[in-house]
Amino acid sequence: MRGIIVLLTIFVGVFASQAKAECRISFSERARDLPTYVTNGQACLQAIPRGFSFDEELEARFAERINQTRREHGLPTLVYRTELRNAARWHSLDMAANDFFNHQGLDKTMPKDRINALDRTLLTSLLLENIASITGNFDWDTVVERLHTGLMNSPSHRDAILRDGITHFAMGVVTTERGVWLTELFVREDGTFDRPVPLRLEAGTTIRQPATLRRWSMSGLAMMYGDDADAFDLKEEGWAMGRIPAQIRGKIDLTVRGEKAGPQPNQTVYIHFHGPTVEVQPSRSS
Repeated sequence: MRGIIVLLTIFVGVFASQAKAECRISFSERARDLPTYVTNGQACLQAIPRGFSFDEELEARFAERINQTRREHGLPTLVYRTELRNAARWHSLDMAANDFFNHQGLDKTMPKDRINALDRTLLTSLLLENIASITGNFDWDTVVERLHTGLMNSPSHRDAILRDGITHFAMGVVTTERGVWLTELFVREDGTFDRPVPLRLEAGTTIRQPATLRRWSMSGLAMMYGDDADAFDLKEEGWAMGRIPAQIRGKIDLTVRGEKAGPQPNQTVYIHFHGPTVEVQPSRSS
């Protein structure tokens, strides 16, 4: 039987403390709230279920093959972002363990959701994801070249690998006796928070979350709330300060407003860079 290769790509333009827990890899056993989702994911990443393995050697080989391809096309090589790897590994493990192949998880999460949950410092305006898998009888010595060639022969996957403007990437490779599951994540690292963003915040509280931006100046914190919502500036004294509105409940994406001089005299342009997701809870004093 020949090995079966499956490939898929997605593009998205935009746009804590760890507790010990038992790994619940089955979709039916997972909680939906953000802190439990992250804690469970971290537990599975730290103690992968029996029968599955993370393959660091294959991850490194895929990363080098991508940078080799970019050099051949006159593009800058990408920097490996270790903080991004958990989101890639989690999706590969999820697909392998729960027998599906899609950018959307069975829990309805998309690449942006997984990155915002598991990378607690990234600020970005561009992200892309490739996924691929091979099962059946195949040669382990050629699996990297085989999957990479398959991705490069697909226009959408090729576009992700050769995308201009991305700066960082990470690989997540899960192997079993029957196959290999690969998730490749590509981002433009527009900046980073100076420390990890908390998983939980109380409504009505003031937070201080400094960040460092590339090519932009941070002018304040902001948030995204709800589907297709515009960024809402969290105005407070101090460029790294923000107050969570008292009426907000549930998940928000903490973002940063960046500013720089515009093309016209006395003109300022701005953009909101998307960051980690936070679960906003009622104030204990309310």
